[in-house]
Formats: sequence, C-alpha cells, structure tokens
Amino acid sequence: MSTSRRKERDLRIDFFRGLALIFIFIDHIPDNAWASATLRNFGFADASEVFVLLAGYSAGLAYWSMAERGDFRGAFARASRRASEIYVWHVIVFIASAILLYGAARIFQNPSYVTNIAIGSLATDPWRTLGSAMVLFYQPNQMNILPMYVVLMFWLPAVLILLRRSVALTLGISFAIWLAVNVAALNLPAHQREAGWFFNPFAWQLLFTFGAAVSVIVRRTQSEERMPMPMQMQASPRAAFLVLASGYVLFAFIVAAPWEQISWLPDGRLLARELVEPMDKHYLSAWRLLHVLALAYLVAAIVPARASWLRQRWAQTVQTCGRHSLEIFSLGTLLSFLGWIALTQLGTSKAVMHAVNVIGIAIMAAAAWEMSRRKELRKLSIQPRRAPALASS
Repeated sequence: MSTSRRKERDLRIDFFRGLALIFIFIDHIPDNAWASATLRNFGFADASEVFVLLAGYSAGLAYWSMAERGDFRGAFARASRRASEIYVWHVIVFIASAILLYGAARIFQNPSYVTNIAIGSLATDPWRTLGSAMVLFYQPNQMNILPMYVVLMFWLPAVLILLRRSVALTLGISFAIWLAVNVAALNLPAHQREAGWFFNPFAWQLLFTFGAAVSVIVRRTQSEERMPMPMQMQASPRAAFLVLASGYVLFAFIVAAPWEQISWLPDGRLLARELVEPMDKHYLSAWRLLHVLALAYLVAAIVPARASWLRQRWAQTVQTCGRHSLEIFSLGTLLSFLGWIALTQLGTSKAVMHAVNVIGIAIMAAAAWEMSRRKELRKLSIQPRRAPALASS
C-alpha cells in the first residue's frame, strides 16, 4: 500500500464530526426551532455520543503507530499535551461565557442569563467557584463536555497499552468499568450538582474506548489485507449485523416519535417512552450507547469512504469544521449563548430564528476555513526548498 493511500483521510470521519458540532451548536440554543431537526429527535442518542465516538476513533488513528512501536511514554506525553490544550480551551470558554452572560444580564436586566446556566455562584462565592472551575469540579450548563474530554485523553494511553495486547480484553475491561459505575453510581464530584459530573467520564470512556478499538481493527485490516480506506465491513457487510443495526435504529425512531413535532401529523406515540427508561445521559445509558453504535455501523457499511457527495463544496465545508473540532466546539458554545441572547431580546420569529442559526453556522464554517488556510500556509513555509535541477549538457 502506498504511503499516500495509507495517509489519506476518511472523509466520513471529518464530515460526521463536523455535523455533530453543528448539531451541538443548534441544540444548545434554548427554544431553537431548528433543534427539532437534529439527531436527538430521531432516536436515543444525540450529537454528544457521535462526537465522543469519533473522538475515540480519531485518537486511535493518531496514536496507534506510537503504540505499535511500544512508545507508550511518548504516547502519554502527547496525550497529556492534548489534554492540556483542551483544558486551556475550556477555561477560555468558561471565562468568556461568564463575561458575556453577566454582561447580558446587566445590560438587559435579565438574571436568567446567569441563573439558567448555573453561573450565579461566581458572584456569591467567587473564589471558591473559580477554584472549583480550575480543577474542573465546577461545570456550568453547556460547558461540561470538554472536562470529560480532558479525562478521556489521560485514559487514552491505558487504552493503547490494552489494545496492543487484545482488543477483546480492552473492551471487556472498559465495559466492566462502565457496568460498575452504573451499578454503584460512581462519579466525580461537581460544585453545582450533587450527583457529580454531567458527563460521567468513567461511563463515557466505554464509547471513547470503542471508537479507539474500531480504529485499531481498521488499521490492522488495512495492513493485513491491503484494502483501500475503511472498512472491511463496508466491502462485505454482514447481513445479520445490518438487520440488527437497522432494526434497532428503527425501534429508537419509533420510540422517539419525531412526527409529534409536526403539527399536521398525528401526535400519538406508537410505543411509550417509559418502555426504555431510564434514558440516562450522565452515565451513558445502554439504550443510547447501542443507538450510536448501530448508527455508526450503518454509516460505515452503507456510505462509501470516497462517496462523491463528500467531495461537494457544502460537504467539504462541514468536514473543515470537523478537522478543527476543539476550536469549533469552543466557538460554537459562545455562539450558542449569543444566539440565546438574540432570540430572547429580538423574539423567536422565523426570520430571527433562521438568521441566528445561519449566521452562527456561517461563522463556525468561516473560522474553520481560516484555520485550515493558516495551517496550509504554515506547512508551505516550513517545507525545504528544492535545489534547482542541473541543466543537461
């Protein structure tokens, strides 16, 4: 297999990660009509599960070569640097969001901008709150994904060590941790939530680990059978798995009953949602876990890695967002707060609603494009100049 072929990106990864970031931005704006069209309305899982699964998959692809060489010290150092980078972005988002929301509350005389996001204790007990925020125990609403991501990056080196021994062993240990956490309700402490972190990292590590494990299977499949880009299941999907995955996705769709949100359709449910309770997001309910895994299998089996539509301009725009997931997620968080303020102050008319969403997504896309452009310019600036060829005599 050629080096260029081996290093070619799977466009599906960047596309669906970028789409998840757009969905998260839309879902985080309260009373946003566009949110009725995001993933959370069509099943058990939402964009958060997609984001974490693809984060694990991407991390596995990026770090596996170091694990194969046995360079676990280097992998830990690199993962630690990434965790530090995520931590810094989280602190920046936290401070910027607090300034924005306190400013909006004061200007518009609306305390809900502070109380609804649970940042009121910054005013009543600032030093304790700031201290808790710096150690990630204080996580205001909509600012709780990145702290989990920090912990998952520190978990990654252990995953790599286990994956080098056995994929089955890795998933078994990860599942055992998830099960123990769900049974015993174990969690990290949180400043404003007695139940602990909103995204329990001990539970969500299972989804992250699963993504990393699949990436290792893909890499091994490519090297052993010299197949083009992922996945082996795409070339010859097992009919039984396709039927099971499709059946589960259909079941989740029926339980979610998204047609209830359309006024001219019947508003009754075919199946009571109580049949699948609890649908716990904090501890990554099995219903949610199976839903995102079924969706991922269907996409991997049905959507070609080089599908022509993935090379269209609009799809490439979404992919660019996915390539800069940390920065675009952070930007999207701030934009969702601005969108909330705009809808509250200007009203929720269709014109304002569409403008808030379109402008927000456009800013995210423009920022991602600019980051990609700057990255390409940096690459060009550090490439050694080739010496001119000698003219033949």
